[in-house]
Amino acid sequence: MKTAALMGLTGQGIETAGEILSSILQSQGFSHRAWRDFSTIIRGGHTAFEIYISEQGEESPPPRIEAIDIAVVWDDEGAKRYISRVKDKGLLFGPSSTTLVPEENREESPKLGFNVWSLGIIAGYLGLPFSLIEDAISDRFGGESNQKLVHRGYLLGQSKAQGPIFQPSSLSNVTISGNDALSIGAIAGEVRHYFGYPITPASEILENLSKWLPPVGGKTYQVEDEIAAIHAAIGASFAGKRTFVASSGPGIALMTEGISYLGATEIPLVIIDNQRGGPSTGMPTKTEQSDLLHLRYAGHGEFARILLSPTNVLDCIVVIQEALNLADYYQCPVIIALDLDLALRRISIPWCSVEKAIRSVAVDRGPTLTQSAPLEGYVRYRSVDGAPPVRTIPGIKGGAYVASGDEHDVRGFMEPDYKEVRHTLHMRRLHKADQIQYNRSLSIVGDTEASVAIVGTGSMGELIENIVNLHPDKYVGILLRQLHPVPIEEISAALSNAETVIVAEYNATAQIRSIIESALVNQNIQSLLRFDGEHYTLEEFENALKTTKSTNNELIRG
Repeated sequence: MKTAALMGLTGQGIETAGEILSSILQSQGFSHRAWRDFSTIIRGGHTAFEIYISEQGEESPPPRIEAIDIAVVWDDEGAKRYISRVKDKGLLFGPSSTTLVPEENREESPKLGFNVWSLGIIAGYLGLPFSLIEDAISDRFGGESNQKLVHRGYLLGQSKAQGPIFQPSSLSNVTISGNDALSIGAIAGEVRHYFGYPITPASEILENLSKWLPPVGGKTYQVEDEIAAIHAAIGASFAGKRTFVASSGPGIALMTEGISYLGATEIPLVIIDNQRGGPSTGMPTKTEQSDLLHLRYAGHGEFARILLSPTNVLDCIVVIQEALNLADYYQCPVIIALDLDLALRRISIPWCSVEKAIRSVAVDRGPTLTQSAPLEGYVRYRSVDGAPPVRTIPGIKGGAYVASGDEHDVRGFMEPDYKEVRHTLHMRRLHKADQIQYNRSLSIVGDTEASVAIVGTGSMGELIENIVNLHPDKYVGILLRQLHPVPIEEISAALSNAETVIVAEYNATAQIRSIIESALVNQNIQSLLRFDGEHYTLEEFENALKTTKSTNNELIRG
């Protein structure tokens, strides 16, 4: 594996340089992963871009690791961050103003051209053809000064290169983030209308769909706030259109009234929460898995909901399609919990794998009549033999009904006999998703005979997979995809041989463990918790696992 890092100030185009490097690597068939880090303050601060490149042409992108081959930093703040991570201090580069960078690796670089110069250094060290870098800079920026900067940086990086670049994959790759994958899956699931409001880290979904929906006959709407977003989406769903909303913690809080309305009216909708550090504005650019209890219980009153969590980027394509089907069938909110790291991480994936994920789920609208002969005696909320009621959309003759947030009877009429409907309609509505037909509640990585089971989801998924691959005799991974209703039998069966169970999560209060505790009876359970906003490298995760003790119910904070 080859690794490179670039760190500078917000506004210097660090991510732009990273995107260009990633695009060139993709065009040459290199499997890679990009990791982005941003300052927690709204304006200013430092930003970093790290890239991990597979050397042997593997299909799967490499994990994020601690060791960095080459790092280019704008100032000594960046040098302090990477000087302990670079394998060779002679491969730390920076402008002439830096003091911690080796003198021979310093050159004059303008503040607004630093990203171009840095890109040249990294490309030269990796041995990428200069013509590709030259063309990319010309297309993106133009200008003779930028060409001189990138060429000067390329020569400096090339002077430190230790050999030719490694063998690329022969497969055709595409580089996508978790947010990209969700957007792709939504379009595959026949979403053609999207209502959104910008918020980190969910804004990419609004940006993606603004570009990707019009060519397939769809449209996005940037509304005034998250309250408007969810209620506009509810209206579209009532009209029979598939849609979803995406936000982060503060936005989900504003959407809570709308979630309750979905519970009362039994209108299907998918809601995505890209979790970040809280409470309040908290750490808007840092990862966390701390909204889970809110997502499990959000809303006033009691009603059914389903809570899912993808386990990697490719899984996002599949999970959102499944969520759209589940929402239509059970006629309730289906919430997808991501975390910032999974939402923003960018990895290269063979296009054949992406295409397979897109085609793996058939659209199923459940008991929804989008067209029919005229109906007679239609009763919207009547269930026959416990099956979900038949739902109509406006325009079906004889299928009109009132979708009231007030308590109502089976016809949708308000002011019912409360003593009657609370023991019939309300109980059906409350318990209709206690057991769901979903055959991917979890994934097992490795041998279930291993003595230690690591349980996690979201961005923990790939860490767990890599640790199991490194230590197949010791660890088995249980990647949770269904958090509510809790798949008790499936989890219990997966953990039946484990002597120790470690639940790894990015929060301070063991929320995943709290949610699935009914499936953890008679187990020696430990919690591995991290809540500083940073994402584990593979080495950090391995060391954190080693620090766990075998005392029952002890919480270990990594």
